[in-house]
Amino acid sequence: MKKISFIVLGLLGLLNACTTSPDATQVKGLSTPGIEATAPYFTTDHNGNAVLCWTEKDGGDSLYRLKYAVFDAEKNSFNTAVTVPASAGCSNSAESMGKIAFKADGTVFAVFSKRFPNEKNPYAGAIYYSLSDDAGKSWSPSRFLHSDTSHSYGRSFFDVATLKDGELAAIWLDGRYGKSIKGSALFFARTEKGKGFGADNCLDKGTCECCRTAIFTDDAGKIHLAYRSIMFPSALTAKQVRDMVYKVSADNGKTFTSARTISNDNWEIEGCPHSGPSLAADRKGLQVVWFTAGGGAGLYYSSAKNPESGFGRRTLLTTSGRHPQLVALSQDKAAMVCEEPISAEPDHKMNHSHGSMNMSHPPAGAAKIILSILKNGSLEKTVAVTEGKEADHHAVLIPVKEKILIAWVREQKPAAKLCYTLMNLNE
Repeated sequence: MKKISFIVLGLLGLLNACTTSPDATQVKGLSTPGIEATAPYFTTDHNGNAVLCWTEKDGGDSLYRLKYAVFDAEKNSFNTAVTVPASAGCSNSAESMGKIAFKADGTVFAVFSKRFPNEKNPYAGAIYYSLSDDAGKSWSPSRFLHSDTSHSYGRSFFDVATLKDGELAAIWLDGRYGKSIKGSALFFARTEKGKGFGADNCLDKGTCECCRTAIFTDDAGKIHLAYRSIMFPSALTAKQVRDMVYKVSADNGKTFTSARTISNDNWEIEGCPHSGPSLAADRKGLQVVWFTAGGGAGLYYSSAKNPESGFGRRTLLTTSGRHPQLVALSQDKAAMVCEEPISAEPDHKMNHSHGSMNMSHPPAGAAKIILSILKNGSLEKTVAVTEGKEADHHAVLIPVKEKILIAWVREQKPAAKLCYTLMNLNE
């Protein structure tokens, strides 16, 4: 992911501080009316413009395709959406969404996953990428992101980041080791100058199969990784736990440190919660937020000045929030969006193995999109972006000058759609 930042105190009464939500006239739709859309993701292009990508069903052939649009900060609106032709038939998973990334030279990369049809393993699939060197006017045929192209297992839950040298790096969960290990394996690859992705490299074995991964680059060029791992602590004889771990590379991805546990939650779970971590950084260090039910269910936060030496004690942010996204602001401020269920509680125990998932819908029930503004670790303001009358979920955000651009999925008939709003930080 692009640089994001979040500093927070442990405040359990988050919703009590909410101000009113934006006027309904300020909420706009972006996707094609009446056509299902899901899985939003924000990034920036090589010129620093905000870019939103999403997955949308085609009204003609009913196949899902990856689309993206560049935000025009002068007009406060998105430009005409670009469709990636090679992505036809891609996954519509809101937790393993397709993504757009930009090299420093302006080359556009679209990364997406597809299932293999007619395989014994229903989750068998691959991750592909297609690139454009003319601002999305034309695209290359799809290529495999990974070196192993067997059709018998799944690969998914990837993340992409632009490196300090202008190239791209990607990580993903890979099932190529099958039943020889517990869970999946974490793989890494990066692009080469003037080319696509090069050889891949296994960084860890025994990762949770269906949790979102996070890759992040800081000002120094370090590559930070976070993901959910499967571990067997000696204090819990023969019992597995699935907690968050961290790795970092200081040499552009040539080598990474050993995995370090971010927090010893000791969450005993025999399945995948479909809930990954989110990394962020500012001048004071690295921050991370994640979901766990170990020691009490909720979203937790921790930080580290020098993460290689370990993270601080975790802090509970909210017992009901889910799918948090973080972003850095100016003047030592930070922002987070998440959804807070109104009536339905999420099912965090979903047992799947070695494969990708299509999960375009959250549990039934309305939810509010909540925006929290923080300064120097203190909660400054909390805003209910939506009123909780709809099933809103998987919000994302990005700063645009002195405002925050927020997009999310809204479930409605006849089809889910993408909504967005631009919020002024000074109001």
